[in-house]
Amino acid sequence: MSSTVSKETFSKDHYQKLIIINDSSITLLKPSNSRSELWSKFSQLHHLNIAQNYIVCNLCRVVLKWSSETGTRVMKNHNCENKPTPKSSTTPSRQRTISSYMPPPPDNYSSIKDRVVEACVEFCALDGNSFETVAGEGFVNLAKQLMNAGALIGTGLSVSDLLPHPTTVSRNVDRVYNRLKDQLINFCQKVEHFTITCDFWSAPFTGLHYGGISLHFVDDSFSLRIFVLACKLYDLPNQKAYNIRDFVNTTVEQFGLKINEDVFVVSDNEPKMCCAFREGTTRVGCSAHYINKVIEHAFELNDSPCAGVKILFTIVRDLISYIRQSHKQSSLSVCVQNYCKTRFSSVYLMLNTFVQVYNELPSLLNNSQRESYLKISYTELEQLTKYLRHFHDVIEKLSCELTPTIHLVIPYKQLLINRSTKNDDDHQNLIQLKRYLVEHLKTYWIISDIHYVAMLLHPNLKSCYLIPSKKAHAIQLLKSEVDKSLGSVIVHPLQTTTLNNNNNKVRRNMHVADSLDEIYDIPANENYLQKPLIEKSELDLYLADETRIDNNMNLLTYWDLNKSLYPILARIAKRILAVPATNTSVERLFSHSGNTITNRRTRLDADKVNQLLFIKRNIRILKGLYPSAVEQCTRRKNSSASDDATPSTTPNKNLQLIVGREEINQAIADEDSGHDQF
Repeated sequence: MSSTVSKETFSKDHYQKLIIINDSSITLLKPSNSRSELWSKFSQLHHLNIAQNYIVCNLCRVVLKWSSETGTRVMKNHNCENKPTPKSSTTPSRQRTISSYMPPPPDNYSSIKDRVVEACVEFCALDGNSFETVAGEGFVNLAKQLMNAGALIGTGLSVSDLLPHPTTVSRNVDRVYNRLKDQLINFCQKVEHFTITCDFWSAPFTGLHYGGISLHFVDDSFSLRIFVLACKLYDLPNQKAYNIRDFVNTTVEQFGLKINEDVFVVSDNEPKMCCAFREGTTRVGCSAHYINKVIEHAFELNDSPCAGVKILFTIVRDLISYIRQSHKQSSLSVCVQNYCKTRFSSVYLMLNTFVQVYNELPSLLNNSQRESYLKISYTELEQLTKYLRHFHDVIEKLSCELTPTIHLVIPYKQLLINRSTKNDDDHQNLIQLKRYLVEHLKTYWIISDIHYVAMLLHPNLKSCYLIPSKKAHAIQLLKSEVDKSLGSVIVHPLQTTTLNNNNNKVRRNMHVADSLDEIYDIPANENYLQKPLIEKSELDLYLADETRIDNNMNLLTYWDLNKSLYPILARIAKRILAVPATNTSVERLFSHSGNTITNRRTRLDADKVNQLLFIKRNIRILKGLYPSAVEQCTRRKNSSASDDATPSTTPNKNLQLIVGREEINQAIADEDSGHDQF
């Protein structure tokens, strides 16, 4: 709930009078972070736009004493005088209804929910779990299974007899992993083109080295699929290039896939990774690493010409380190973040949190730290933070896993270069930083042929208006891809009179307020319908098409809608757009592994870590692709119940319930027949 900003200045009775006369100084608002359904009937009272420790019932307009510490208790206990009275039954008094033979349902389950809340508090306290655990997908699924078990067997069975032993859970991780792995192997048999991302890391608590590999491809329905293949223990003698390549090849081949010249591999830009995938495949550098390294060199290299911003960076980092080490963090309104070399956009995140608490710091610093604080130019700090925000936003856009991102690399690189031009009011130190970043972005951030091809595959980017000098080169590369897709067959002209008008419904230009949208083309006129074209190849038709789509539209959706109009280009799009712009899918995997291998689980076997992370990252997608027998039975029953609108008598309902339980029990038995016993 939202805590109050200021204590109340009037009594409850006074506020009640103001509510009755609809005084203009009173406003009723919902707390921004309210979750309970009870807030649909109540509003928090604000006097002169300051939140007070009172709420108002939306029905009877009664003012109630409330605070964030008491939660929703006062709402539950409120007996509203304007509650709608139940309608009187038209049934004769001497005729009994079917509801009279059953106990009436409770008005609410507040007492039950209170006991559940108390049990969750004890769960978090006794087992040392975070509060977010009770909102986790796994915990919710466990609670659902326990509710289903209680509905079937009642309360006669002891909970300790129902819950498995920890060793049983550990042993059955292998079974779940093997089942999901077999499903993924079966699903990969349909994969024609795919991309691999890989990276390596070391566990801080155990010192063991792990290698992470993820699989990316576009399926027949033009949906982007991302699976984690492994986060395995790297047990080879060293991390030389040939050992890394052998490790990746062996892991990928376990899923029935093979790396060849048509497969793309996205990795960071370390020399060992470049050497490992130099031959027999096509390596694409991680764009997020390129951006992060350029910024890192500007602030950390000794020979960097950006001395002014380096001094500011050092002062801010030292002040934040002092605040965190002196345990004064709780006195600030925002949690300040320190610089971390291995985290993307870490310089921006540190400076941004520092700017937010800038005016709160003097009272927390000692004399020595206050002298350093006074050396900071707030104008320079604010300008630097706003400038680095562009790099942070680009990294976030390129790290998306839900939609393709490879087509955004060239436009966003040029956008960052354009945003680095000198402004009249720029601080001198910021001008030095911009000059350095422009120079190194052009030389360090390597652009591959696939980036040009992918850019042309977006209808809003094919004009290349940010880099018009590269348009001819990009078109030639796309033509080469078309020829490669057709083999030795020449592209024959297509006879056509007009484009598919049905697809034009979803094509429109959307230059919204998002500053990053300026990379897209702006149509010359409002008529997006293509004029009749004749004797044009498929590629010529596409390049001449002036239609536009929503900038936020999934690019794969566009190609799914136009696969019959541009079949060759659609096949190319399925292959090219599966390549991610960054390898952040593996970077996020390492973050999950850090949450798995903690100081409380240092003896966790490396194979078990691999299995747990495989289950965590893949189970949601594989459950949707391969639902269990119980889920299939439940879906079939729900579908039958929704389709059948004919009322049935009580005996038929009982019979249907019995049959339904038998079907579910049979499905469970079929699932467990092939599993080892606990």
